[in-house]
Amino acid sequence: MSRSRIGVIGGGPGGSSFALSLTNQGVDPRDITIVDQAHFPRPKLCGGGLTHRGTELLNTLLGGHPFGGGETRALEFRCAIGVVNVVERGPQWLYDRGHLDNLLLAECKRRGVTVVEGERVREITPRSDGFRVVTGPSGRDTAHEFSWLVGADGARGVTGRALGLAPGIVGRLIEAVFEPVSSQHDPSILYFDFDPILDGIPGYAWIFPYPKPSAAADGSLTVEPGLFKLGIMDGRGVTPGAELKRWTMAYAERNGFRLAEDKLSGWPEHYYAASTRAHVPGAILVGEAWGIDALLGEGIAPSIESAMYGAERLKQALDANTRVIRGYERGFQYSLPGRNLWFQEKLANLIYGPSPNRWLRVLFENPTLQQLAASGEEQYGRLAKTLPRLLLGFAGQVLRKGFPSNRPIALLPSGERGPTT
Repeated sequence: MSRSRIGVIGGGPGGSSFALSLTNQGVDPRDITIVDQAHFPRPKLCGGGLTHRGTELLNTLLGGHPFGGGETRALEFRCAIGVVNVVERGPQWLYDRGHLDNLLLAECKRRGVTVVEGERVREITPRSDGFRVVTGPSGRDTAHEFSWLVGADGARGVTGRALGLAPGIVGRLIEAVFEPVSSQHDPSILYFDFDPILDGIPGYAWIFPYPKPSAAADGSLTVEPGLFKLGIMDGRGVTPGAELKRWTMAYAERNGFRLAEDKLSGWPEHYYAASTRAHVPGAILVGEAWGIDALLGEGIAPSIESAMYGAERLKQALDANTRVIRGYERGFQYSLPGRNLWFQEKLANLIYGPSPNRWLRVLFENPTLQQLAASGEEQYGRLAKTLPRLLLGFAGQVLRKGFPSNRPIALLPSGERGPTT
Protein backbone atom coordinates (compact mmCIF):
# COMPACT_ATOMS: atom_id res chain seq x y z
CA MET A 1 0.00 0.00 0.00
CA SER A 2 1.37 3.39 -1.02
CA ARG A 3 0.01 6.73 0.18
CA SER A 4 0.28 10.16 -1.38
CA ARG A 5 -1.49 13.46 -0.98
CA ILE A 6 -2.18 13.90 -4.71
CA GLY A 7 -2.54 11.10 -7.26
CA VAL A 8 -2.37 11.98 -10.96
CA ILE A 9 -3.63 9.32 -13.37
CA GLY A 10 -1.85 9.80 -16.70
CA GLY A 11 1.69 10.93 -17.50
CA GLY A 12 1.06 12.76 -20.79
CA PRO A 13 1.20 16.56 -21.21
CA GLY A 14 -1.86 17.09 -19.00
CA GLY A 15 -0.64 15.01 -16.07
CA SER A 16 2.99 16.12 -16.25
CA SER A 17 2.07 19.79 -16.69
CA PHE A 18 -0.28 19.57 -13.73
CA ALA A 19 2.48 18.17 -11.50
CA LEU A 20 5.05 20.69 -12.73
CA SER A 21 2.63 23.57 -12.21
CA LEU A 22 1.93 22.42 -8.65
CA THR A 23 5.64 22.28 -7.84
CA ASN A 24 6.06 25.76 -9.37
CA GLN A 25 3.48 26.94 -6.80
CA GLY A 26 5.44 25.49 -3.92
CA VAL A 27 3.75 22.12 -3.41
CA ASP A 28 6.23 19.50 -2.18
CA PRO A 29 6.90 17.15 -5.13
CA ARG A 30 7.02 14.24 -2.68
CA ASP A 31 3.27 14.79 -2.16
CA ILE A 32 2.56 14.01 -5.84
CA THR A 33 2.39 10.60 -7.53
CA ILE A 34 1.87 10.12 -11.28
CA VAL A 35 0.59 6.73 -12.48
CA ASP A 36 0.69 5.72 -16.16
CA GLN A 37 0.07 2.40 -17.86
CA ALA A 38 3.02 2.86 -20.25
CA HIS A 39 6.76 2.83 -19.80
CA PHE A 40 8.37 6.07 -21.03
CA PRO A 41 9.56 6.92 -23.59
CA ARG A 42 6.70 5.33 -25.48
CA PRO A 43 5.32 5.89 -28.99
CA LYS A 44 2.35 8.25 -29.12
CA LEU A 45 0.18 9.04 -32.13
CA CYS A 46 -0.27 12.77 -32.59
CA GLY A 47 0.33 15.48 -35.18
CA GLY A 48 2.59 17.09 -32.59
CA GLY A 49 1.83 20.71 -33.50
CA LEU A 50 2.40 23.51 -31.01
CA THR A 51 1.19 27.02 -31.80
CA HIS A 52 3.26 29.94 -30.54
CA ARG A 53 1.27 30.10 -27.32
CA GLY A 54 1.91 26.39 -26.73
CA THR A 55 5.64 27.01 -27.03
CA GLU A 56 5.37 29.82 -24.48
CA LEU A 57 3.54 27.47 -22.10
CA LEU A 58 6.34 24.92 -22.35
CA ASN A 59 8.89 27.64 -21.65
CA THR A 60 6.93 28.60 -18.52
CA LEU A 61 6.79 25.03 -17.24
CA LEU A 62 10.32 23.98 -18.09
CA GLY A 63 12.16 27.27 -17.74
CA GLY A 64 13.39 27.09 -21.31
CA HIS A 65 12.73 25.70 -24.76
CA PRO A 66 12.85 21.89 -25.02
CA PHE A 67 15.19 20.35 -27.60
CA GLY A 68 14.10 18.10 -30.43
CA GLY A 69 11.42 20.05 -32.28
CA GLY A 70 11.03 21.45 -35.76
CA GLU A 71 10.22 25.13 -36.28
CA THR A 72 7.40 26.39 -38.51
CA ARG A 73 6.21 29.91 -39.28
CA ALA A 74 2.63 29.90 -40.57
CA LEU A 75 -0.69 28.06 -40.82
CA GLU A 76 -2.67 27.70 -44.03
CA PHE A 77 -6.37 26.83 -43.90
CA ARG A 78 -7.71 25.59 -47.22
CA CYS A 79 -10.97 24.59 -48.81
CA ALA A 80 -12.18 24.35 -52.39
CA ILE A 81 -13.55 27.90 -52.11
CA GLY A 82 -10.50 29.67 -50.71
CA VAL A 83 -7.46 29.95 -48.50
CA VAL A 84 -6.86 31.70 -45.16
CA ASN A 85 -3.19 32.25 -44.28
CA VAL A 86 -2.45 32.79 -40.59
CA VAL A 87 0.78 34.53 -39.63
CA GLU A 88 1.72 33.71 -36.03
CA ARG A 89 3.39 36.25 -33.75
CA GLY A 90 6.30 33.92 -33.16
CA PRO A 91 7.59 30.52 -34.23
CA GLN A 92 5.52 27.38 -33.88
CA TRP A 93 7.07 24.04 -33.11
CA LEU A 94 6.34 20.42 -33.90
CA TYR A 95 7.45 17.55 -31.72
CA ASP A 96 7.37 13.82 -31.82
CA ARG A 97 4.90 13.21 -29.00
CA GLY A 98 6.82 10.29 -27.55
CA HIS A 99 9.86 12.54 -27.24
CA LEU A 100 7.96 15.55 -25.84
CA ASP A 101 5.98 13.53 -23.31
CA ASN A 102 9.18 11.90 -22.09
CA LEU A 103 10.84 15.32 -21.64
CA LEU A 104 7.95 16.55 -19.47
CA LEU A 105 7.77 13.38 -17.38
CA ALA A 106 11.56 13.33 -16.94
CA GLU A 107 11.37 16.86 -15.54
CA CYS A 108 8.74 15.67 -13.03
CA LYS A 109 11.11 12.91 -11.92
CA ARG A 110 14.03 15.34 -11.70
CA ARG A 111 12.03 17.55 -9.33
CA GLY A 112 11.20 14.61 -7.07
CA VAL A 113 7.67 13.65 -8.16
CA THR A 114 6.99 9.92 -7.73
CA VAL A 115 6.28 8.34 -11.12
CA VAL A 116 4.80 4.84 -11.39
CA GLU A 117 5.13 3.44 -14.93
CA GLY A 118 3.66 0.32 -16.52
CA GLU A 119 0.71 0.21 -14.12
CA ARG A 120 -2.83 0.16 -15.51
CA VAL A 121 -5.59 1.51 -13.28
CA ARG A 122 -7.88 -1.39 -12.50
CA GLU A 123 -10.14 0.06 -9.82
CA ILE A 124 -11.01 3.45 -8.29
CA THR A 125 -12.95 3.48 -5.03
CA PRO A 126 -14.06 6.74 -3.35
CA ARG A 127 -13.55 6.96 0.41
CA SER A 128 -14.51 9.55 2.98
CA ASP A 129 -10.99 10.98 3.04
CA GLY A 130 -9.89 10.33 -0.54
CA PHE A 131 -9.62 7.50 -3.04
CA ARG A 132 -8.27 3.98 -3.19
CA VAL A 133 -6.75 3.22 -6.58
CA VAL A 134 -5.69 -0.29 -7.54
CA THR A 135 -3.14 -0.59 -10.34
CA GLY A 136 -0.94 -3.17 -11.95
CA PRO A 137 -0.76 -6.07 -14.34
CA SER A 138 -3.28 -8.81 -13.60
CA GLY A 139 -2.14 -10.87 -10.63
CA ARG A 140 0.28 -8.22 -9.30
CA ASP A 141 -2.07 -5.50 -8.13
CA THR A 142 -0.84 -2.55 -6.05
CA ALA A 143 -3.12 -0.40 -3.90
CA HIS A 144 -2.60 3.37 -3.63
CA GLU A 145 -4.37 5.82 -1.34
CA PHE A 146 -4.70 9.43 -2.49
CA SER A 147 -6.30 12.39 -0.69
CA TRP A 148 -6.86 14.09 -4.07
CA LEU A 149 -7.32 12.36 -7.42
CA VAL A 150 -6.55 14.05 -10.76
CA GLY A 151 -7.76 12.45 -13.99
CA ALA A 152 -5.32 13.21 -16.80
CA ASP A 153 -5.75 9.91 -18.63
CA GLY A 154 -6.97 11.11 -22.00
CA ALA A 155 -9.84 10.36 -24.34
CA ARG A 156 -10.66 6.90 -23.02
CA GLY A 157 -9.55 7.52 -19.46
CA VAL A 158 -10.96 5.47 -16.63
CA THR A 159 -10.97 8.27 -14.04
CA GLY A 160 -13.86 10.25 -15.48
CA ARG A 161 -15.98 7.13 -15.95
CA ALA A 162 -15.27 5.91 -12.41
CA LEU A 163 -16.29 9.29 -10.99
CA GLY A 164 -19.46 9.58 -13.08
CA LEU A 165 -18.14 12.47 -15.17
CA ALA A 166 -19.57 11.71 -18.61
CA PRO A 167 -17.36 12.54 -21.60
CA GLY A 168 -18.33 14.80 -24.48
CA ILE A 169 -17.85 13.96 -28.15
CA VAL A 170 -15.09 11.50 -28.98
CA GLY A 171 -13.70 11.85 -32.50
CA ARG A 172 -11.45 9.64 -34.58
CA LEU A 173 -8.16 10.36 -36.34
CA ILE A 174 -6.01 8.51 -38.86
CA GLU A 175 -2.37 9.40 -39.47
CA ALA A 176 0.85 8.10 -41.01
CA VAL A 177 4.37 9.26 -41.79
CA PHE A 178 4.96 10.14 -45.45
CA GLU A 179 7.82 11.33 -47.60
CA PRO A 180 7.42 13.69 -50.57
CA VAL A 181 7.85 12.32 -54.06
CA SER A 182 9.16 15.76 -55.06
CA SER A 183 11.07 18.35 -53.01
CA GLN A 184 8.52 21.16 -53.42
CA HIS A 185 6.76 20.86 -50.06
CA ASP A 186 7.31 23.78 -47.71
CA PRO A 187 8.27 22.45 -44.25
CA SER A 188 7.68 25.85 -42.62
CA ILE A 189 3.88 25.74 -43.09
CA LEU A 190 1.18 23.70 -41.35
CA TYR A 191 -1.60 22.89 -43.84
CA PHE A 192 -5.23 22.34 -42.78
CA ASP A 193 -7.60 21.21 -45.55
CA PHE A 194 -11.39 21.17 -45.03
CA ASP A 195 -12.19 19.32 -48.26
CA PRO A 196 -13.14 16.12 -46.35
CA ILE A 197 -16.37 17.93 -45.41
CA LEU A 198 -17.24 18.10 -49.10
CA ASP A 199 -16.98 14.30 -49.18
CA GLY A 200 -19.30 13.95 -46.19
CA ILE A 201 -16.62 13.54 -43.51
CA PRO A 202 -17.13 16.04 -40.63
CA GLY A 203 -13.51 17.04 -40.21
CA TYR A 204 -10.33 18.13 -41.96
CA ALA A 205 -7.06 16.75 -43.31
CA TRP A 206 -3.56 17.98 -42.49
CA ILE A 207 0.01 18.01 -43.73
CA PHE A 208 2.63 18.69 -41.05
CA PRO A 209 6.40 18.40 -41.25
CA TYR A 210 7.54 15.65 -38.88
CA PRO A 211 10.70 16.18 -36.81
CA LYS A 212 11.39 12.49 -36.21
CA PRO A 213 13.92 12.04 -33.38
CA SER A 214 16.85 9.80 -34.15
CA ALA A 215 19.63 8.63 -31.83
CA ALA A 216 23.14 9.39 -33.07
CA ALA A 217 26.09 7.03 -32.57
CA ASP A 218 27.23 8.96 -29.49
CA GLY A 219 23.79 8.66 -27.89
CA SER A 220 22.73 12.25 -28.59
CA LEU A 221 19.39 13.04 -30.18
CA THR A 222 19.07 14.50 -33.66
CA VAL A 223 16.04 15.30 -35.82
CA GLU A 224 15.61 13.44 -39.10
CA PRO A 225 14.56 15.94 -41.82
CA GLY A 226 12.35 15.53 -44.87
CA LEU A 227 9.41 13.61 -43.39
CA PHE A 228 5.77 14.70 -43.07
CA LYS A 229 2.70 13.54 -41.20
CA LEU A 230 -0.56 13.39 -43.15
CA GLY A 231 -3.85 12.50 -41.60
CA ILE A 232 -7.55 13.11 -41.28
CA MET A 233 -9.80 13.96 -38.33
CA ASP A 234 -13.45 12.96 -38.06
CA GLY A 235 -14.70 15.45 -35.49
CA ARG A 236 -17.81 13.42 -34.74
CA GLY A 237 -16.39 9.90 -34.80
CA VAL A 238 -18.99 8.69 -37.29
CA THR A 239 -16.89 7.68 -40.32
CA PRO A 240 -15.63 4.06 -40.51
CA GLY A 241 -11.89 3.72 -40.06
CA ALA A 242 -11.49 2.02 -43.44
CA GLU A 243 -13.04 5.04 -45.18
CA LEU A 244 -10.74 7.44 -43.31
CA LYS A 245 -7.72 5.38 -44.37
CA ARG A 246 -8.87 5.33 -47.99
CA TRP A 247 -9.38 9.10 -47.99
CA THR A 248 -5.97 9.72 -46.42
CA MET A 249 -4.13 7.61 -48.99
CA ALA A 250 -5.95 9.33 -51.88
CA TYR A 251 -5.19 12.73 -50.33
CA ALA A 252 -1.50 11.84 -50.02
CA GLU A 253 -1.32 10.72 -53.63
CA ARG A 254 -2.99 13.93 -54.87
CA ASN A 255 -0.43 15.98 -52.98
CA GLY A 256 2.65 14.06 -54.09
CA PHE A 257 3.44 11.90 -51.03
CA ARG A 258 4.15 8.21 -50.49
CA LEU A 259 4.17 6.20 -47.29
CA ALA A 260 7.48 6.31 -45.44
CA GLU A 261 6.33 3.84 -42.79
CA ASP A 262 4.25 0.78 -43.42
CA LYS A 263 0.92 1.56 -41.78
CA LEU A 264 -1.82 4.06 -41.09
CA SER A 265 -2.71 4.31 -37.41
CA GLY A 266 -5.73 5.70 -35.62
CA TRP A 267 -6.60 7.04 -32.20
CA PRO A 268 -9.56 8.71 -30.40
CA GLU A 269 -9.79 12.32 -29.24
CA HIS A 270 -12.06 13.72 -26.54
CA TYR A 271 -13.34 17.22 -27.28
CA TYR A 272 -14.14 19.93 -24.79
CA ALA A 273 -17.77 20.81 -24.16
CA ALA A 274 -18.88 23.60 -21.85
CA SER A 275 -21.48 21.27 -20.34
CA THR A 276 -18.92 18.64 -19.24
CA ARG A 277 -18.53 18.17 -15.48
CA ALA A 278 -14.90 17.97 -14.41
CA HIS A 279 -15.04 17.99 -10.59
CA VAL A 280 -16.45 15.99 -7.71
CA PRO A 281 -15.32 16.44 -4.10
CA GLY A 282 -11.66 15.47 -3.90
CA ALA A 283 -11.15 14.93 -7.63
CA ILE A 284 -10.77 16.92 -10.85
CA LEU A 285 -10.18 16.29 -14.55
CA VAL A 286 -7.52 18.09 -16.59
CA GLY A 287 -6.07 17.79 -20.09
CA GLU A 288 -7.80 15.65 -22.70
CA ALA A 289 -9.71 13.83 -19.98
CA TRP A 290 -11.61 17.11 -19.62
CA GLY A 291 -11.48 17.93 -23.33
CA ILE A 292 -9.44 19.57 -26.10
CA ASP A 293 -10.09 21.76 -29.14
CA ALA A 294 -13.22 20.46 -30.89
CA LEU A 295 -12.52 22.24 -34.18
CA LEU A 296 -8.99 21.11 -35.09
CA GLY A 297 -8.23 18.66 -32.32
CA GLU A 298 -5.31 20.71 -31.01
CA GLY A 299 -4.45 18.92 -27.80
CA ILE A 300 -1.04 19.77 -26.36
CA ALA A 301 -1.55 23.46 -25.58
CA PRO A 302 -5.19 23.11 -24.34
CA SER A 303 -4.12 20.18 -22.13
CA ILE A 304 -1.32 22.23 -20.60
CA GLU A 305 -3.64 25.22 -20.08
CA SER A 306 -6.38 23.24 -18.32
CA ALA A 307 -3.70 21.44 -16.26
CA MET A 308 -2.20 24.74 -15.13
CA TYR A 309 -5.68 26.03 -14.26
CA GLY A 310 -6.49 22.81 -12.37
CA ALA A 311 -3.22 23.00 -10.44
CA GLU A 312 -3.93 26.58 -9.39
CA ARG A 313 -7.44 25.74 -8.18
CA LEU A 314 -6.31 22.59 -6.36
CA LYS A 315 -3.52 24.53 -4.61
CA GLN A 316 -6.17 26.98 -3.38
CA ALA A 317 -8.24 24.05 -2.07
CA LEU A 318 -5.21 22.60 -0.28
CA ASP A 319 -4.50 25.95 1.35
CA ALA A 320 -8.15 26.24 2.44
CA ASN A 321 -8.23 22.61 3.66
CA THR A 322 -11.32 21.83 1.59
CA ARG A 323 -12.18 19.02 -0.83
CA VAL A 324 -14.63 21.14 -2.82
CA ILE A 325 -13.53 23.56 -5.55
CA ARG A 326 -16.48 25.87 -6.07
CA GLY A 327 -17.07 26.96 -9.64
CA TYR A 328 -14.28 24.77 -11.03
CA GLU A 329 -15.82 24.39 -14.49
CA ARG A 330 -17.28 27.90 -14.66
CA GLY A 331 -14.01 29.50 -13.61
CA PHE A 332 -12.23 27.84 -16.51
CA GLN A 333 -14.96 28.92 -18.93
CA TYR A 334 -14.33 32.55 -17.95
CA SER A 335 -10.57 32.26 -18.52
CA LEU A 336 -9.13 33.03 -21.96
CA PRO A 337 -8.21 29.36 -22.64
CA GLY A 338 -11.71 28.29 -21.58
CA ARG A 339 -13.42 30.95 -23.72
CA ASN A 340 -11.34 29.86 -26.67
CA LEU A 341 -12.30 26.20 -26.23
CA TRP A 342 -15.94 27.27 -25.92
CA PHE A 343 -15.66 29.23 -29.20
CA GLN A 344 -13.99 26.28 -30.93
CA GLU A 345 -16.79 24.02 -29.69
CA LYS A 346 -19.40 26.34 -31.21
CA LEU A 347 -17.53 26.58 -34.52
CA ALA A 348 -17.20 22.79 -34.65
CA ASN A 349 -20.93 22.39 -34.07
CA LEU A 350 -21.55 24.64 -37.08
CA ILE A 351 -18.88 23.41 -39.51
CA TYR A 352 -19.34 19.72 -38.64
CA GLY A 353 -23.12 20.08 -38.27
CA PRO A 354 -26.04 19.79 -40.71
CA SER A 355 -25.17 22.94 -42.76
CA PRO A 356 -21.38 22.75 -43.24
CA ASN A 357 -21.22 24.45 -46.64
CA ARG A 358 -22.87 27.61 -45.30
CA TRP A 359 -20.35 27.96 -42.48
CA LEU A 360 -17.37 27.17 -44.68
CA ARG A 361 -18.48 30.11 -46.82
CA VAL A 362 -18.72 32.27 -43.71
CA LEU A 363 -15.12 31.43 -42.76
CA PHE A 364 -13.41 31.45 -46.12
CA GLU A 365 -15.23 34.46 -47.56
CA ASN A 366 -14.98 36.70 -44.47
CA PRO A 367 -12.63 39.61 -45.28
CA THR A 368 -12.23 40.54 -41.60
CA LEU A 369 -10.87 37.09 -40.78
CA GLN A 370 -8.54 37.29 -43.78
CA GLN A 371 -7.19 40.67 -42.60
CA LEU A 372 -6.71 39.60 -38.99
CA ALA A 373 -4.99 36.38 -40.00
CA ALA A 374 -2.62 38.06 -42.42
CA SER A 375 -1.73 40.84 -39.97
CA GLY A 376 -0.68 38.50 -37.18
CA GLU A 377 -3.38 39.94 -34.89
CA GLU A 378 -5.37 36.72 -35.04
CA GLN A 379 -3.83 33.63 -33.48
CA TYR A 380 -5.61 30.31 -33.75
CA GLY A 381 -5.28 29.66 -30.04
CA ARG A 382 -6.76 33.05 -29.18
CA LEU A 383 -9.78 33.28 -31.47
CA ALA A 384 -12.03 34.36 -28.60
CA LYS A 385 -10.13 37.64 -28.19
CA THR A 386 -11.14 38.84 -31.67
CA LEU A 387 -14.67 37.40 -31.63
CA PRO A 388 -16.40 40.85 -31.58
CA ARG A 389 -14.47 41.95 -34.70
CA LEU A 390 -15.21 38.66 -36.44
CA LEU A 391 -18.93 39.07 -35.72
CA LEU A 392 -18.89 42.61 -37.10
CA GLY A 393 -17.12 41.33 -40.20
CA PHE A 394 -19.75 38.62 -40.62
CA ALA A 395 -22.54 41.20 -40.28
CA GLY A 396 -20.94 43.26 -43.04
CA GLN A 397 -20.58 40.13 -45.15
CA VAL A 398 -24.33 39.41 -44.77
CA LEU A 399 -25.27 43.00 -45.65
CA ARG A 400 -23.17 42.89 -48.82
CA LYS A 401 -23.93 39.39 -50.07
CA GLY A 402 -26.85 38.09 -48.04
CA PHE A 403 -26.77 35.13 -45.66
CA PRO A 404 -24.46 32.43 -47.08
CA SER A 405 -26.13 29.51 -48.81
CA ASN A 406 -25.74 25.86 -47.83
CA ARG A 407 -25.74 24.77 -51.46
CA PRO A 408 -23.06 22.18 -52.27
CA ILE A 409 -19.52 23.46 -52.83
CA ALA A 410 -17.99 22.12 -56.00
CA LEU A 411 -14.78 20.20 -55.54
CA LEU A 412 -11.74 21.35 -57.45
CA PRO A 413 -10.17 18.92 -59.92
CA SER A 414 -8.38 16.22 -57.96
CA GLY A 415 -4.95 17.49 -58.92
CA GLU A 416 -5.68 20.91 -57.38
CA ARG A 417 -7.19 19.86 -54.05
CA GLY A 418 -5.26 20.38 -50.86
CA PRO A 419 -2.12 22.46 -50.39
CA THR A 420 -0.44 23.87 -53.46
CA THR A 421 2.84 22.05 -53.81
